Amino acid sequence: AAAVSSAPGVADDVGDRASRATGTLMEGLTDGERDEDDVGGYYDDLAFVAASLRSRAFFLTAVFGLTLAGVFSFLYLGGIGTVKNNFVNRIPEEVVGVGAENFGVIVLHPVEALIFEVKISAILGAIATLPFAAYFAWPALRDRGFVRGRRQVIFGWLAALLAGLLGGLALGYTVIAPAVISWLVGDAIRAGMVISYRISDFAWLVFFTTIGIGLLADVPVAMVLLNTAGISYRAMRSRWREVTVAIMLAAALFTPADVFTMFLVTVPLMAAYGVGLAILWVLTLGGRRDLAEPTVDLVRESKPGT
Repeated sequence: AAAVSSAPGVADDVGDRASRATGTLMEGLTDGERDEDDVGGYYDDLAFVAASLRSRAFFLTAVFGLTLAGVFSFLYLGGIGTVKNNFVNRIPEEVVGVGAENFGVIVLHPVEALIFEVKISAILGAIATLPFAAYFAWPALRDRGFVRGRRQVIFGWLAALLAGLLGGLALGYTVIAPAVISWLVGDAIRAGMVISYRISDFAWLVFFTTIGIGLLADVPVAMVLLNTAGISYRAMRSRWREVTVAIMLAAALFTPADVFTMFLVTVPLMAAYGVGLAILWVLTLGGRRDLAEPTVDLVRESKPGT
């Protein structure tokens, strides 16, 4: 085997195959057109931005840890039961029966609830940390040509995103969540079924129909804000594949471990991304006039005909 491995041309052939495999992957992500420095350039950019956050790592870790600990403590000390009772009490009595006798939430294993609590706490911790990370990384992002302007605009962004999140949360809490849960429970009861939700499934259902709606509302808002920072409409439109892969990866890590849930998260988020593109298409007059002058670094892939 050693003789074969050391034979002339074998190493070159392996290198060529690796190069072709990498090229095929990159072409799939870049509409078949790629620059020689696509991989290395993006790696250098990410490394530069990550290095700029190194001195703030303790603060960012503290924000993430405190948020995670606070949310986990609330859920672990009875928060899940409070949320469950709140939503069950808001379902019409004719659907769940007197005292919710037709509706039950069960725990198959204590670890099941703990895993859900940890995942939700981690998600909310990451959301709480993102504004601080963006604020500290802004100078590095500006130096690399990703954004423009002063980093104080983060405060305006935070207000806009918070408004979108709270608006979507209010809509989900008052309208969407009760309607969806009532429909699911009523349909099962009409079919003569006994309703017994697993605690993790019911909690994820509540999360997706409340906070999930707020996150969906934030996607178009964030896209408009990014356009004002210099990320062009054409760059967002041409990079939808990378966005899809990133969302699917995040869904695989933070949601229940099944393919159905991964697509259940990815499809609505990509639909919201499409809504954001439609809004930007109107605001930028079909991409001819962005809300801010596009940054050079993010339009390098925008070639004629793409």
